[in-house]
Amino acid sequence: MALSPSARIWLHRVGAFLGLAGVIFVGIRLHDYAGQIDFHSLGVGGYAAIAALAGLYGASNLLLALGWRRLLGYLGVPVSRFWAIDAYAISQLAKYVPGNIFQFAGRQAIGVAAGIGNRPLAKSTAYELAVLVVGGALFVPLLLPLVGTPDYLGWISFAATVTVALWLAGRVGGAVFRAAAVFYLGFLTLSGLVFVAAFGLAGGPHDFALYPAVAGAYVLAWLVGLVTPGAPAGLGIREAVLLFLLGGLSSSPVILLAVVIGRTITVLGDLLFFAGGLVAGRIYRVGNERN
Repeated sequence: MALSPSARIWLHRVGAFLGLAGVIFVGIRLHDYAGQIDFHSLGVGGYAAIAALAGLYGASNLLLALGWRRLLGYLGVPVSRFWAIDAYAISQLAKYVPGNIFQFAGRQAIGVAAGIGNRPLAKSTAYELAVLVVGGALFVPLLLPLVGTPDYLGWISFAATVTVALWLAGRVGGAVFRAAAVFYLGFLTLSGLVFVAAFGLAGGPHDFALYPAVAGAYVLAWLVGLVTPGAPAGLGIREAVLLFLLGGLSSSPVILLAVVIGRTITVLGDLLFFAGGLVAGRIYRVGNERN
């Protein structure tokens, strides 16, 4: 059903409002985290590392936007790369609003305002959640060293499960669906590596053999937070899971400091991605005006 110009305007406003609400909640979170970290103890190197990791995490969000674009293409709705990045970045900050659903509502509103049907947008969200849940579960084998198994067994099991999962994705959904799965897995992998670095900054063990297990623990904690209703960006859930999984590697204060540093990095990264999305949206609109 075609939308009237006024309906499109209001849908754009709803999406923008949810994004703005996300910005406000992000600001509150940053203020809270700043009070929990002794930034003076990090030194100049620590500051630089946090800034670099925030940039890396912000860039990793591009993989989410590009994965979503592929899912829309799989559903027969081709969209511009810049539009997908803009829509995803604006709506993504709403995940910090209590409820853990507003990022999806904002993206739905922005998509409908752009002329995309409700059905393919809703299906793309359902597929995205399914891919993220399955993708996050694929990281579980990396946790095997935490229960005393050899390190190589976790690596081999992880590589085997990812290979089989991508093969199945290609068989079921074709090359486009498999490409979307690769983008989402890339995001999860980078997220885990960013937390590994945060764990190191907090004083965690500098043992390369344990890095995959720490990354796997973070991805699993992120996944539990994602599927927990009402937890904005998994707040509280992620911390509890990490304390349980990593308790045998470090003390609770070190793990909590790593979580706080990691939260600071991801919040700053989300803000950078939001800013980048605004630039992408500007490029998209300028390109349309020229055409």
